[in-house]
Amino acid sequence: MRTQHIVALLLLLPVSPMAIPSQGQSNSAPTTVATETYANTREGLKQLLSDMRAVAKEGNEERLVALVKGTEIPNCDAWLHKMYDSDKADSWMGLCDAKVLASKETSIHELFNRIAHEDGRILTRKVNDNPQPGKGLEWGWLQAIKQPLDIYWASWLPSNEPTESEADPIGYFMFIDGGFRWESGIQSFKPSQTRKANFVMPKLVQRVDPVYPAEAAANHISGTVRVYFVIGADGVVHIKPRATKEQGFSDDPDLVRAAEDAVRHWRYQPLTINGKPVDMDLHADIVFALKN
Repeated sequence: MRTQHIVALLLLLPVSPMAIPSQGQSNSAPTTVATETYANTREGLKQLLSDMRAVAKEGNEERLVALVKGTEIPNCDAWLHKMYDSDKADSWMGLCDAKVLASKETSIHELFNRIAHEDGRILTRKVNDNPQPGKGLEWGWLQAIKQPLDIYWASWLPSNEPTESEADPIGYFMFIDGGFRWESGIQSFKPSQTRKANFVMPKLVQRVDPVYPAEAAANHISGTVRVYFVIGADGVVHIKPRATKEQGFSDDPDLVRAAEDAVRHWRYQPLTINGKPVDMDLHADIVFALKN
């Protein structure tokens, strides 16, 4: 006999940065990939982003498209399976989907067209050296990768904003195969955006209960599994890589697999901001408890 208790905790992630909501499809400019090289440093990333801003200010749309295109992960499928366990890599294949990338790249393209005409400065931080405090998204990400990976965070601080907390998120960038690649699957907003925007929170419209693994039940294994995931703008759930061990939660592989398999099939009405659907980071606690 078994019982499950499922709690979905909704987390806007002002501390786990990210991409600006997409505003539509980009125009049909050529997509020649940029060939410049940038040093694997905070300054190198800042130079790339400064170049994007400069060409946007010049009105060189073709060049901006090429620079943005150059931030795609090369051989995305193979790279994901090299960096993460297979089940986690499979759940993130949306990062490699051409339609998803086109929408995400439109949003960063529009961001640079906007900040090109503002006064301000680009801020960068190396996540590996200076992760956010606590065991949040960045900590979990660093724990989940199977091979060394340099990860950076970038934002834009307008000159009229007094503190870095009011910076506009640009995104996480990973240094892969000699270049900075945008991690388009994580989204966040600065505090002023959350105060002014009209938010309609996600609504779960299809829930699949987890199946208690027979072997775990036979061996009297129980516990709570925390599942981190993203609700896409289309309402589809993408499971995020998780740390191998998180205090207070089970890392039994059978329970983890059962929990993630169930959550992967949940469907939502997505988060909307001012009427536009956007991605949102969430987590759910799945409790596996045996009845006497």
